[in-house]
Amino acid sequence: MICIFYIIFLIFNFLMYDIISIGSATFDVFIKSKKFPLDKMMVGEKIEAEEFLCASGGGGSNTAAGFSRMGLNTACIARFGDDLFGQFVRADLEKESFDKKYLLQKKGDVTDYSTILVNPDGSRIILVSRGKTRIEQSDFPWEALKETKYLYIASLEGNVDLLEKVVNLAIEQSVKVILNPGSRELKEKEKLTKIFPKLFGLILNREEADSLGLKVGPAFAEASAGRPEMVIITSGRQGAKLFSKEKNLLVESFQVKAIDETGAGDAFSSGFVSGLVKGWNLEKSLKLGMADGCSVVTKIGAKPGLLNESECKDWLSKNLRIEQIN
Repeated sequence: MICIFYIIFLIFNFLMYDIISIGSATFDVFIKSKKFPLDKMMVGEKIEAEEFLCASGGGGSNTAAGFSRMGLNTACIARFGDDLFGQFVRADLEKESFDKKYLLQKKGDVTDYSTILVNPDGSRIILVSRGKTRIEQSDFPWEALKETKYLYIASLEGNVDLLEKVVNLAIEQSVKVILNPGSRELKEKEKLTKIFPKLFGLILNREEADSLGLKVGPAFAEASAGRPEMVIITSGRQGAKLFSKEKNLLVESFQVKAIDETGAGDAFSSGFVSGLVKGWNLEKSLKLGMADGCSVVTKIGAKPGLLNESECKDWLSKNLRIEQIN
């Protein structure tokens, strides 16, 4: 009898996703030119581009690709159109190994579109056209929350009501939730911050943390009421800080030549969270996150530089300063 229950337990865990990523899936056009820099462009000027790339993007699809390349059983919940751009996005995502059954592609929907103008130093300006791709409560595959151990939530295009419901139901299923909110969620500060205590992890960049008035520091463990279990604040080339009830850490960035910084945040998140899902300690997980983020910026586009399990071993063997913040 015990053997039968053990077999059922193994089958159940095999069928469960390690993680489901929720967020956007976009059509991105990257244009890079030595002629930029973008703050000195002249009206009427014709600029020749050295590099041009069409690719899928968006926080949901980028992180799903990152998780699956790290060997995690992954699914993605994202919505995009059935237009020409949406067909391209679908074909591009089919190259990745995550489960596509929760991709929402509706007739008549217009896919989100971005043009990314990339400077010679890798910095960029992103021009965004929002389609009709916001995930609504009536669209959401609620059964998915019973099928995963972790949930990573990127931008929901300002739908904080959906975010709150998803988090609440996930918690009921003992799912660990990590949130990396988008710009429109951040504008709903009062609603958004009420969700924070329910989170396993919150990932923000420095500007986002400041916009929320989020004060974190060495005293995080003593004043953690109303906070997630851990908060990670990224600072681009200056590295990242982690504040948790267990410890506070500073991780530096690997020194690389940046080609395009697009997707660096998504890559850091997918690497760091992959480490947590694998059961790694905070230090090793942070190192993997930094490795993935730094690898992505060495190539144009948000997905080409994402590491797989084999490639990350070389990065993890390199020295990287990670220290306790007192």
